[in-house]
Amino acid sequence: MRALRSFLGFNRKLSRAITPHHFHEANVFAAYHKIGAILLSHPDTKVVLDVGAGKRWHFPEHYKEWYSIKLVGLDIDGVEMKDNNLLDEKIECDAVEHIPVPPGTVDLVMVSSGIEHFSNNQSFLKNAFEVLRPGGYLIAQFPGRYAPFAVANRLLPRSVSKKVLAASMGETAEHLGFVTHYDRTNYSAFRKMVQAAGFRVIYQLPGYNSSSYFEFFVPFYLLSYLYDTTMNAVGLRDLAAYNLWVLRKPGEADFPEFKLYAWH
Repeated sequence: MRALRSFLGFNRKLSRAITPHHFHEANVFAAYHKIGAILLSHPDTKVVLDVGAGKRWHFPEHYKEWYSIKLVGLDIDGVEMKDNNLLDEKIECDAVEHIPVPPGTVDLVMVSSGIEHFSNNQSFLKNAFEVLRPGGYLIAQFPGRYAPFAVANRLLPRSVSKKVLAASMGETAEHLGFVTHYDRTNYSAFRKMVQAAGFRVIYQLPGYNSSSYFEFFVPFYLLSYLYDTTMNAVGLRDLAAYNLWVLRKPGEADFPEFKLYAWH
């Protein structure tokens, strides 16, 4: 077993070493942090709802003090938030069923790798829209329904998918093992739900780099990398491995930075 772990670890290191740096910088995770920082720094952002808050916030701790932010955490599993000391308030609930926050009192809703776990994203978007103030924003990044790993995750029995996940992601697998639904998380289906909920799309970024799931074996990684770069060149958004969305509840002026990127 030790030899197998060493072999997989070596393959992961080699896969990362041969990956161009821009491949990582261009992904939706980097964009989530960059655009999220802009949204957090806006003077009108005072109350932030982190949906699927879990064990930690995905931004620097000092942002709270710099920007005078009240950070509210929401998670279906209250135990996950137990040691998340940055949260000013912790709410245990299912965001699909109800978000127990007064309507129109949240400036920014943030969801990092959470949308894929919701059983009904139309219901979640409706609930998020309700708690946002007019002019408030929602930023979310999540896997696409038709990413190779998402398809495999749905087809394989859960016991098998967990073992595959443990082998492919190594020490980070525990954070990726929650139940996933991928409910309409492809571009065209999600856009319809966004419009039905009443949001305006400010920015949408597809991401095609999902090869990290195959870093455990270099030949698999190279095949996946070829697939990712091909999809990126073709640009089929419904087949994107990941998606970043920035949405706005109508009612106030946009941030000037986002006018250049509005997606019509």
